[in-house]
Amino acid sequence: MNREELRDQLLAPVLQCTRLGRQTSQLMVASSEVISQRSSRLLRAGPTTGQAVCAEVALMVQEKVEVPLESAIAMASAMIPAAQRFWTHAAESTLACGSDSVSLLGSRSADDFRARQGALATTLINATLGWFQLWGVAADVASQGLQPILRQVNANAARLAKPAARN
Repeated sequence: MNREELRDQLLAPVLQCTRLGRQTSQLMVASSEVISQRSSRLLRAGPTTGQAVCAEVALMVQEKVEVPLESAIAMASAMIPAAQRFWTHAAESTLACGSDSVSLLGSRSADDFRARQGALATTLINATLGWFQLWGVAADVASQGLQPILRQVNANAARLAKPAARN
């Protein structure tokens, strides 16, 4: 593995976490818009609520059930292959570390020892990268779970902003 490949593998989890942070920021901004719009509409309705306000409350209740379920399903769907890849990598790395360690013990010369030591070092680096990249995998799974929520909040913000623009 050359330096550029190592750099890319070390930066991947950072970029994945940054993407998750951007999504979270977008969610917070859009959520505050939706909360503001809905709150002002409920306050303007006063003690006698009309059909539009009741429909909006019913929609809010429906979304509070459907969207988190969709989010959980998205996260579970993303988690299964990610967990399989991680455990496969962990098992392969463990076997490779054991094999390279035994190979190192069987060295017959200083040059042979040096070559096998390099192979063991590369294997240990690859094993460590797998554990380091686990943070990025967790960020990707969380990102998959945020996507349905972000989609719904953005749709609500766009829908609620339209009537306000006409007034």
